[in-house]
Amino acid sequence: MGPNTSGKVWISNQKAPYTPDMASTTVTDPSQEMAEQRALWRRQTNSLPSLRGGKRVWFALVVELVEQIAAGKAQVLDSRPDVPAEFFDVATRKVGAAPSAVTSTWREYGSFLKSIGFAQAARGGLDLTPSGHNFRTSPVPEALGAALASRFRLFVESLAFVSNAPSTVEDLDSHLRGLYETGWTSLSGTRDRIDWLDALGLVEGAGGRRWKTTEVGEALLSRCVSVSPEALVTSPTAVRDFSEAPPEIGVLLSQLSTTNDLHEARSTYNIWVPSPAASPNKVENLRTIVNAALDPTDREELLGFIADTFSLQRSSVDSMMPFLRASGLLHEIGLGVYQATTPARSWIESEEDINFIRILHCNMRFVGEMIRTVKPGVTRADMYLESAKYGLNVDKSRWIASFLEDVGLVEQPRYGSLRATPLGLAFLEELPLASAPTTDDPEQVLLVEQTQRDLADLNSRTDQLVTLSKAPHAQSLGSGKAFEIAVRDAFLTMGFHARTISGSGDTDVVVSWRNQAGDELVAIVEVKSRSNGQVTHTDISDVALETHLSQNRANYAAVVGPSFAGETIKNMAAKRSWALVDAQRLGEITEAAVELGLSPQTTGLLFKVPGGLDELAHAIEQRQRELSVVSFAVSQLVNEQRETGDSITARDMSRDGRKSDLHPTLEEVLNALSHVARTAPEAIREMHKHDDVKFSTYALGDVSAAASRLRALANAMETSLPQDPNS
Repeated sequence: MGPNTSGKVWISNQKAPYTPDMASTTVTDPSQEMAEQRALWRRQTNSLPSLRGGKRVWFALVVELVEQIAAGKAQVLDSRPDVPAEFFDVATRKVGAAPSAVTSTWREYGSFLKSIGFAQAARGGLDLTPSGHNFRTSPVPEALGAALASRFRLFVESLAFVSNAPSTVEDLDSHLRGLYETGWTSLSGTRDRIDWLDALGLVEGAGGRRWKTTEVGEALLSRCVSVSPEALVTSPTAVRDFSEAPPEIGVLLSQLSTTNDLHEARSTYNIWVPSPAASPNKVENLRTIVNAALDPTDREELLGFIADTFSLQRSSVDSMMPFLRASGLLHEIGLGVYQATTPARSWIESEEDINFIRILHCNMRFVGEMIRTVKPGVTRADMYLESAKYGLNVDKSRWIASFLEDVGLVEQPRYGSLRATPLGLAFLEELPLASAPTTDDPEQVLLVEQTQRDLADLNSRTDQLVTLSKAPHAQSLGSGKAFEIAVRDAFLTMGFHARTISGSGDTDVVVSWRNQAGDELVAIVEVKSRSNGQVTHTDISDVALETHLSQNRANYAAVVGPSFAGETIKNMAAKRSWALVDAQRLGEITEAAVELGLSPQTTGLLFKVPGGLDELAHAIEQRQRELSVVSFAVSQLVNEQRETGDSITARDMSRDGRKSDLHPTLEEVLNALSHVARTAPEAIREMHKHDDVKFSTYALGDVSAAASRLRALANAMETSLPQDPNS
């Protein structure tokens, strides 16, 4: 038998008893069958999860971890499970490479178990999900295979191909590349799937480096859906393969279609959603958060759950709450008590993420309008300029675009561009859209002009880094040298001391800075420019990099490249605490550092592993909000001066802010006023001081003079900086 290209669906008449979220169906209508396959594909993710230990012990290790969680032994995420030594001794008698007996922390194991649906965060530790309890009741390889099949792409499809005829890894890789357009540049993605299939006894060796399915593998195939290549072919015409909006969401759409005032009332609030490397799908992560709030939940408990689930610091998730409210997902039902809104509940119950986009469109600007804007295919720059007319800056537009991409409504046909998918075009037909705004509004004009400046800066910095990362011989310099210089200059721009290293046998760039205690910190940066746009584990010598760390007495190490392909390099970096930073991300961090005045103490978080890039993203969001609150407070003083000539309290400012998209708290307003009073005391005047500071009154001072003084001070400081980058 040749490769399977028919898109066959293996269906069982008997539902598997061991897992409730296994992908099985009794669909018989071909069009509905294709729709079900596309829906399954959208729910799945690309990369199989990593699990330390080696494939000899993977299954037994999962069984052991599930048992320990059930026994309440996973309550401290930074502790390590006590796995008996004989556990690994048994594994050494199996064929294959010897397993690693070094255990990971519960946090690391928890990331894997949550990704397959067996565990969930609870009270700072881990609990079993219903699927986890089911697996514990019947811990058989087929059950773990079903969990992987339902959540990860090309797992069942790989098993199906091997079922047709014994095949090598290379045969399978060629099949997946050709029919599913994986874009993989190495065998690592295919080998990961074969390793898991082998670990679970779903395939076995057939001689000549070939693999064939076992009886257990055939049994799993009989219960699972295989997504056919035909289901993923985009049609030139829009095809509707999603359900009608639930009544609770349909009401919102109906109201939005009645008047343009409701369009104007939609929010332009800042957006931030956890998207760690282990769980990058932002919509999926929002679903997890909303699901946790289906019942009334204390604010601190909910934020703690988010921090634990996504391995974030507790302080890093505070700014999420205003967005969750502004987007229509949560509402406050009592003092400090939150619950999912009725529309959000209907989204969770429907299990269709397109309903999240419907809710977002009804509550926030430029959601459906973005699909309309990119309908013919436009550059991101053009999309950003259009979004500015609706009151959104570049950062907010990026978030909305990522939501639309996660749900499959827009796609990136090439770097730096966006285009509506057929699904997006069909979805667009049902949405009540705002009319394209005019540019008569002075605030819109200013935002469009600022966006143009931002894009000009972006082109001169981020795009330069991205371009040079893929041009090893640019500017007629040595291989990769132009990119090294650009990376060094990016760190210099952010305020680090940075220098390139000449000669072989050492790192590419060394950067240093001081922490809050005044101690010097040093990091080495390995810079990799690759014409194919991807860095893999074969491009990095772990021995050399560790030697460079020692030579430079460095605290941290980072690898900067165009992008990083394969799980091997990511696992290697995680194990050795190397930060992987792509050129686009480094450029965006540099832009934020300049725009927001971030110090190396903050941007240095990019070297922290794990979680540093996520913490830095939150710090940037926090800084943006702090500056927005300062702008809001000053504007309130301006308005009060213009309208009444009187002073105003921080409490009244906060109350007025409830009508705005910003929703500043009283504490935020007080912090903003205090910050301005310290750095530019002539900008505001404290008119009447009160023992309770929220009742103190403030009036407008000489803001223009204060801004000019700070600007002149900044210019004077910058002119004193050394011109030699290596100084």
